[in-house]
Amino acid sequence: MKTTLLLCCALATSVYAGPPILARITPQALAKLQQSSPMTALQKPAPGQARVSRPDDQSIIKQSMILHDGKNWTLVPKGAVIFLPEAMRSRVNVKPVGTLLAWSEFLARNYAWITTNDVSFDQAAGTKPLPAERVAFWCMQEKVVVAVHQNGPISVRVSTEDQTLTER
Repeated sequence: MKTTLLLCCALATSVYAGPPILARITPQALAKLQQSSPMTALQKPAPGQARVSRPDDQSIIKQSMILHDGKNWTLVPKGAVIFLPEAMRSRVNVKPVGTLLAWSEFLARNYAWITTNDVSFDQAAGTKPLPAERVAFWCMQEKVVVAVHQNGPISVRVSTEDQTLTER
């Protein structure tokens, strides 16, 4: 009985014990650790040099098409607009004014004049043509058609058969 009571008391004391006290690191010790780490040399660029170099003429705006609804705008890759009716030309590739929205939010707000078409990687690469019945359907409506893959806009390399899609 006494051993059982002693054993229970020993187990219970560990439950009520406080957290262990660790030695605090001083600012000098932290600086010494940071100087000795080989990763810190990678994080410090040479004076006057940028961390990442890129060509001056490279820009996400230059590689994208802008869709605009009058208040908001979004970016899609160049080549993602696969059908553009004449009535909607004023909404594509205009100066971005207003609020930049994510593609999904912009699409939800402007579903009246934008529609999407799921494409495969073969269709995006231009090795497989877009279905002719879909193209004929687009011609009957007045909506901008954006190519998407897994709900995200994707560039489509148009084959010579499909070249006139965006020109209609």
